[in-house]
Amino acid sequence: MMTRGYLNYHITKWLLVVVLLTTTLILPACACPATPQPATTPTPPPPPEPEPVPEPEPVVVVPEPVVVEPEPVVVEPEPVVVPEPGVPLTSASAITSPPSSMEGINTHTEMYGTGADPNIITLGPKVGGHPNWEPYPHKTSMEFELNHGVPVLAPIDMVLVGFKNGNASYRISSGQKVSPYNDLHLYFESVSPDWPGMIIVVYHLLSSPLLPGHNQHPNCGEIEVWGSRMQAQGRIFFTDEDKIMDSTEDSLSCGALIGYTVKRGELIGFAGSVGNHSMAAFSFKVSHTSENPTVQKGNSYLHWVQPGSFFYWKCYSPGTNFPSGVLAYPFECEDYQLPVEQHDISFKYS
Repeated sequence: MMTRGYLNYHITKWLLVVVLLTTTLILPACACPATPQPATTPTPPPPPEPEPVPEPEPVVVVPEPVVVEPEPVVVEPEPVVVPEPGVPLTSASAITSPPSSMEGINTHTEMYGTGADPNIITLGPKVGGHPNWEPYPHKTSMEFELNHGVPVLAPIDMVLVGFKNGNASYRISSGQKVSPYNDLHLYFESVSPDWPGMIIVVYHLLSSPLLPGHNQHPNCGEIEVWGSRMQAQGRIFFTDEDKIMDSTEDSLSCGALIGYTVKRGELIGFAGSVGNHSMAAFSFKVSHTSENPTVQKGNSYLHWVQPGSFFYWKCYSPGTNFPSGVLAYPFECEDYQLPVEQHDISFKYS
């Protein structure tokens, strides 16, 4: 009896265990309502992420373009070269005809110095001047053999168009010191209908009344060594080219009377010296319808001529009749004399 009771006890005990396990394992899988969970405080939602602050657009500052105005390039136009009308047939010359009367003509050929280089002459006779004196190469002039400091006269009506002051204490030439070296140049253009467009160059002058500042202003006088300065203004003429020299403070110190007209026989300067040789040198460029092949730059219708043989010359006096084309000797001759004050090398036109 005791065994049966004990056995029943254990069977009941295991049944309870089985029931308990069944309840634990099976009931959660069924559709039965879930065992209520204890109430909990809801977790508040996290605060919203702050809106991202957009980075500012970079401000691109475009600098204003710096406009550098270029210096104006002044291009001087090449002068339009119009053929000159040439030598009027009425003007006496070696390429037209002699004057109708030779009275008083070419009476002072003894004053002729060295002529121009024949290779430079492109119009008229090639040879002229003193017959026994050889010119140096590229020489465009003939000297009139004058005493130092004597007045030099205008051979024709003409206007001053330029100057070049080359006066120096000395020049070294062929290894030798030449002193003094007077080399003031004056450049003129004819205003006479006898010689339209003709250029007249006068040099180896000591001084000129057409340069009021010359030997008066400290910057316009004689330099020590020839060629160490280029003091020039206006139109100037070299062997094979023409130039226009701008006005500078240095050149303006000479006070050149550019545009001043002198009449035939009037004072234009005073004869200078190269060493012991005193003189005034004259060059002429005559307009013609033919072209000058030696011109590299400038008016190719202007030709260097031989002064002593191309022109006819006559002494000036106020009452003298000059046939068309005849030039006045550039020095006082016969009975003509300038006023006394114009023999002073310091005389200046106002």
